[in-house]
Amino acid sequence: MSDDSFVREVDEAVRHDEFKRLWDRFGLFAIAGAVLIVAGVAGYKGWVYWQAKQAADAGARFVGALTLNEDGKTDDAAAAFKDLASGGPTGYQVLSRFQLAAADAGAGRTAAAVTGYDALAEDSAVGTLLKDFARIQAAALLVDQASLEDMKKRIDAVAEGTSPWRHSAREYLGLTAYRLNNNAEAERYFTKALVDPGIPPNLRQRAEMILALVVKADAPSPAAAK
Repeated sequence: MSDDSFVREVDEAVRHDEFKRLWDRFGLFAIAGAVLIVAGVAGYKGWVYWQAKQAADAGARFVGALTLNEDGKTDDAAAAFKDLASGGPTGYQVLSRFQLAAADAGAGRTAAAVTGYDALAEDSAVGTLLKDFARIQAAALLVDQASLEDMKKRIDAVAEGTSPWRHSAREYLGLTAYRLNNNAEAERYFTKALVDPGIPPNLRQRAEMILALVVKADAPSPAAAK
């Protein structure tokens, strides 16, 4: 046997002994780790499948409730929306709560509708965009009865920001101020609405009309001007 062959055999024997010692010490841990990885992957895939199935089922139930509502079966629709609002996936819970608040508003139950929208606006599970929408919906129901201070607490931050609902917020604040004969505030909100290049055309027309009335009301009479 050559020296090289002898060295290789000794080296292989040493490696074999080292591997055996390592296996004796860590082998069970390696197997357990592999099992945990496989179980984790399988569990994750199962969870993803379950989530997708839950979302699909909830989507079908939500569409069914909308259909019931469109068919005039409002009580059945309300029951379906309440069921989703209490036990559906988070997204469908939120949408169902909006539907229930809208149903209350449509039926003239203003206080209940405002309560529903206020709860959505304060819910940490609801996204910022939908929170602002809930605030706007509540403000729309209160524009003919709330004080200007109450309306400011509700939607002034929306009116001053970059929310897509800022145009409606400025209109409701301006209308509230105009109703209360606070022409200075009405002019401020409608002017702010008109200088925003993103204002929708129909809202621009209404803002221009109300602003013209405000300016006319503030103009001195011909007798006073003499």
